[in-house]
Amino acid sequence: MPKEKVAPKSIGEPLLTLREAAEVLRLNPRTLREYVSRGELEGRIIGRRWRFRHVDPDTFFEDAPREWDFYGKDGHRD
Repeated sequence: MPKEKVAPKSIGEPLLTLREAAEVLRLNPRTLREYVSRGELEGRIIGRRWRFRHVDPDTFFEDAPREWDFYGKDGHRD
């Protein structure tokens, strides 16, 4: 039996660009791209540009630990 196609839910609101999502989280767009590449933040490339639903930065924020130690490329704490 063929599977029945299910229509995706409408997003119902404009998508955020990478820069807009970074502004919401008060992060550098490069940092945001890093979180996406590590799978910590949901995002999609549409038309060769990153796009985010409004809920994506909110979910990222809610799931982040209360205290987050960050060590830069050289292993030193920022």
